[in-house]
Amino acid sequence: MNKKALAVFAIIFSFLYIINYLSPMAFGDDYLYAFVWQGHSMFVPLTEDAVRVSSWKDLFSSQLSLYFTWGGRVVGQTLTQLFAWKGIEVFNVLNALAGTILIAEIYWCSNKGKINLRFQPIMVCWIFFALWAFAPGFSDVFFWLTGSCIYLWPMVFLLGFLLPYIKKYYAFDKVVGQAHFYSLVMFFEGVIAGCGNENSVCWIILALLFFLFLYRKCHTQEAWMYTGLMGLITGYAILMLALGNMARLTGEHGSDWFHFALLKHHVSILLVILLFQVFLWHFCVKELLNLRKKDLREQGLHQDILMVKVLLGISFGMSSVMMLSPEFPTRSGFPGTIPLLIATCILWRLQKEYIFLFFSKGVKRFLFGLCVVYFLVTASVSVFNFYEKNNHMNEILTAVQQQKETSENGIVCVKPFREVSFWENVISGLHIPNYNFTEEVNSWGNVAFARYYGIKGIKVEK
Repeated sequence: MNKKALAVFAIIFSFLYIINYLSPMAFGDDYLYAFVWQGHSMFVPLTEDAVRVSSWKDLFSSQLSLYFTWGGRVVGQTLTQLFAWKGIEVFNVLNALAGTILIAEIYWCSNKGKINLRFQPIMVCWIFFALWAFAPGFSDVFFWLTGSCIYLWPMVFLLGFLLPYIKKYYAFDKVVGQAHFYSLVMFFEGVIAGCGNENSVCWIILALLFFLFLYRKCHTQEAWMYTGLMGLITGYAILMLALGNMARLTGEHGSDWFHFALLKHHVSILLVILLFQVFLWHFCVKELLNLRKKDLREQGLHQDILMVKVLLGISFGMSSVMMLSPEFPTRSGFPGTIPLLIATCILWRLQKEYIFLFFSKGVKRFLFGLCVVYFLVTASVSVFNFYEKNNHMNEILTAVQQQKETSENGIVCVKPFREVSFWENVISGLHIPNYNFTEEVNSWGNVAFARYYGIKGIKVEK
């Protein structure tokens, strides 16, 4: 790795770590997952006999309870409880590292699956900026403990699993991994990747089936290609067939959990996600139309163009399938942003390899300056708000500690976090998280916090 690329990765890691450090365990989910799952809805307050996860045995029994009563996201839920047990300090370092690894994986995927350390610094910067600017729910995915474990980490595992397939796609006549051990490793990697996220893995399975069908008659097929797919399907089955999924749906939404009243809300969320991604979509569609005028096979472009089209289909599918979900948070658009970003990086690579002029030098300079200004403004506002919330949380923890040291363990009354205005949130690039305690002592989030710190209760002053 050259020094410039190393410096870029170091800066990205440091930036992610700083904001992770400034992000306290302030969502109700983070404190709730610190306890052995009690087998009821998360919106039912913890009982007084709730037990903190403090051993591998506690973690295992909690995961069993989660799987049978709440959901099948085994990987994400296990990581969440593991980090809640081991401490936020460990999470801050490893989560910043996971975000940095994701950027490297996107780079490798767009570079024909070749894993090496010869990074182009400008491309690495572009990938990070695109994630910052175009990924919906960036703060929830990269800085929130529960959100990171449910969205960021499974995507890291999924891209790592896909890299051998992408490499094989571009060089099908070469052997990637012939040993039987490699086939076994790919199976278990597939299981881990398959247990990640409901709205992403199904489209990857379809893409791999298409890939294997496309090269079904080629004599250089390898066993790992099929064992990996079998592992991915197995992991996805574990995820989707969890008994907790149905118990959760019927418990929260009743037997008719999906109805047309949700459609208007879901359509608006999908439009918001597409608005986040509009620049990437415009770039990809425009350049695909431009490339139609060229002889793709003569110039060796047909493989890249097919890959871009498949990635665009996967991206749209990952976001649009959430229309069938009873819940559709904005952060659910993050998985679909990743294949879309890989597609734009492939088109960028084609520009350099085949000297296609997608943008003139003047336009490039203007866009570069615009991106720098946008990042500096949004990052400054975002970091300030994270810093402000961190200070407020430290004041709350000080009040909690003082309450514990008194002879009477009463209810801790705290000031609410400052409400962020609409325009302040817009100027931050919509990166400011929104969380708070409630005025109700018995609300599930307040109770989880109180049980975590061993106090009678906490509430927000009116």
